Amino acid sequence: MKPVGYTFLNRHYNLLLPKLGVEVYQDPSAESERFVDYGASKRRVLPGSRKNIDTPYENIVAAIKYQGIRLPFFAAMFKVMDIDELTAFILAKPSSKYNRVIWYLYEWLTDSKLDIPDLKHGNYIRLFDDEYYYTLDAGIRDRRTHVINNAIGTREFCPTIRKTPMIKELAEVDVYKTAYEEVQKLGEHLSVDVIGRSINYLYTKETRSSTEIEKEQPDKKKMQRFLNSIKNAGLFELSKSKLVHLQNQIVEDKAKQDDYRTCEIYIGSTIQKYGFTDEDVHYIGALAKHVPSMMNGLFETHDKLMIDANVPALMHAAVISFGEVYIHPFDDGNGRIHRYLIHDVMKQREPDHKFIIPISAAILKNVEKYDQVLESISKPIMSMLDWELDPDNAVLIHNDIDHMYRYPDYTEHVEFVYDMMNTAISKELVEEMCLIIVYDFIKKSINSVADIPNAILDKIVSIIINGGGKVSKNKTELVAKHIEVKLLVQIEESTVQLIEDLNKSLKIDVQAVMQKS
Repeated sequence: MKPVGYTFLNRHYNLLLPKLGVEVYQDPSAESERFVDYGASKRRVLPGSRKNIDTPYENIVAAIKYQGIRLPFFAAMFKVMDIDELTAFILAKPSSKYNRVIWYLYEWLTDSKLDIPDLKHGNYIRLFDDEYYYTLDAGIRDRRTHVINNAIGTREFCPTIRKTPMIKELAEVDVYKTAYEEVQKLGEHLSVDVIGRSINYLYTKETRSSTEIEKEQPDKKKMQRFLNSIKNAGLFELSKSKLVHLQNQIVEDKAKQDDYRTCEIYIGSTIQKYGFTDEDVHYIGALAKHVPSMMNGLFETHDKLMIDANVPALMHAAVISFGEVYIHPFDDGNGRIHRYLIHDVMKQREPDHKFIIPISAAILKNVEKYDQVLESISKPIMSMLDWELDPDNAVLIHNDIDHMYRYPDYTEHVEFVYDMMNTAISKELVEEMCLIIVYDFIKKSINSVADIPNAILDKIVSIIINGGGKVSKNKTELVAKHIEVKLLVQIEESTVQLIEDLNKSLKIDVQAVMQKS
């Protein structure tokens, strides 16, 4: 079998790019097309009856045809290929759909023109096939090639999202509508007060969870500043000055910046081994010289998605937030900014919704999944970078793979964000409201039969909550000092009945939620 498409191009131009999930090969002896497993990936095997694909340019066409547009490959190829040969190939059939796409990609990604006259006739074609990619509805028409650039990003930063079966199913989900429907299942127990108190608590929980993901223990002042930022998400235009201000709010005073970083940066941990100290480097951010350009592209991508609104809001939030964390524009605070941006973009796209969906709380409980999705980008980057640490542990980078940062595929990331949002709705949001409802019910029940000081009352309510609706044996004597046993039994029975009603309505284990609260 011989490699076809990006597999061929990867070898021919020595691009050293990671292989794709599905590689294409041609088997002269095969009578029909088939897919075969190849370790963790797959191979799409073309039959021998198909036209032989031999030259690099024929393989570029095959790559687009069979594997779609993968921007990192094109950006890397255009730096090393023979431009005269490319020009001659396009000129042989300048009106061909695939030739026009290649022509446009070259001039768009390199910001330079090929020696080819403008097309005078022919229909316009869309750069990305809407059947397989999420795209802008309108796009930008290029009169020279008659190609409509419907990419969601720009030359400086352009993520892609493929329309996998799972993504297409997820795209039909309105997370705010789902949250509203789940909350409505609380029925008569739901009130404006319960909603308001739960939202206030969830803001605090989201702030704390986002910080815990970074394995930090910030002071109260910094936590309050981050809390205020999340509460005000969506109120301001997304811009460089906004992110610089946000960074200043959530980091220690000594880490505040008034601009993007100017030095290279890495994420890692210090390892003590055999009396020596070593650095375990997990990820290296984009070259500092590229950060202003990439961040400008990220803001322009955000603007395009806001105006066009063809891409669902949660996908929009995913590409902007993950784009920021991979570029890593600041020396500190990038992770918290990343998770803040999910809320900020969602609020900008859908400002009428009052809920905060605590995605960081869900991520904190699924850190392994979070690490896996981050590694889908970080591992390939780290495998391609030529780097070292100097004696002062500053990172030195000896090659430039900016295309890996500029043109990411965020399909897995979108799936992850939807998954975490759904988890946050079914777990964090609804469970918190259940706790407030049960807490209020117990407190009201006790107040109706006994006059107890607030400090003791709160302690008794907590005992019943932690016991799943009942007072544990070792706490019975303490509670009995303030509430008659007969009355306490009645309170326990009515609390258990409330819990059963909630369990039936929401299909969750409210007792388990209470006991771990």
